[in-house]
Amino acid sequence: MKAPTITIIRTADGLPGFEKITEWVLERGDDDAVFSLLRSVDQPEIGLLVAEPWDLAPGYEPDLPDAELARIGVTAAEQVAIFVVATIAPDRESVWLNLAAPITVNADTAQARQVILDRQGWPLRHPIALKG
Repeated sequence: MKAPTITIIRTADGLPGFEKITEWVLERGDDDAVFSLLRSVDQPEIGLLVAEPWDLAPGYEPDLPDAELARIGVTAAEQVAIFVVATIAPDRESVWLNLAAPITVNADTAQARQVILDRQGWPLRHPIALKG
């Protein structure tokens, strides 16, 4: 197994609910890992399960506002990496993805921002089944 890839992500305004936390560690497992952990640098007990949405939510194409992308210095589409927050459902047999508020990262600078897409119709709880 390959060692996890660790990246420091900076969010100038924090994330909703975690406004005072501006530095996060993105811990990725091996190349086959579906989920990653976004963990606070200063408060490591605080973390979010995240995933790249493309294989888990086919057809997901968020329209990221230019003003939001400019806030993290994005000038070209190839600079953008997108993660969505994942929540384990109470039944522990499925996971919900928050497609309405992707965490958008400038892959060149590691500056990030959670973009709220409140008028695009993406669900807060897109279910995916866990396979044993």
